[in-house]
Amino acid sequence: MSHTRQPNDPPAPPRQIFFDPTPEIHATDGGGGFLFQLRQADEVFFETEPYDEMRFVFSLWHPSSRRAIDLDRAYVELRACFDPDHEHWVKIAEIEPVVAPYGGGDSFDGWIVLPVLSRKAAFTLAGSGFDNRARLQIRATGYLVA
Repeated sequence: MSHTRQPNDPPAPPRQIFFDPTPEIHATDGGGGFLFQLRQADEVFFETEPYDEMRFVFSLWHPSSRRAIDLDRAYVELRACFDPDHEHWVKIAEIEPVVAPYGGGDSFDGWIVLPVLSRKAAFTLAGSGFDNRARLQIRATGYLVA
């Protein structure tokens, strides 16, 4: 059973989550879109109640050096599911790419800081505007702070 934090309770220690990477065969669909659920081993729903803020960092790239990402076209959003018994995904943020001053387009890198919205949550990245039927690698990390 979870414990509701009281005003005099010490803050929970920060939690770093290194989400599992994409499998080697993960690819976009025929329209250049993808869905990728963020998980750590068997953990899909993460306890967020002891924290005030969630910080996410993402990096997406095509493993082939012959492919680049059109950062003007590519779109990535973070979705969340708040109820393990009823799978309903809500868009909670659009991720803006951090564009390198030179050679931009090798990867779609982004970050976002959000308030905690529930006791538990699962997260998925959804994207569009990438190359059609192209292998895609994704690395993501989360940092929960009180």
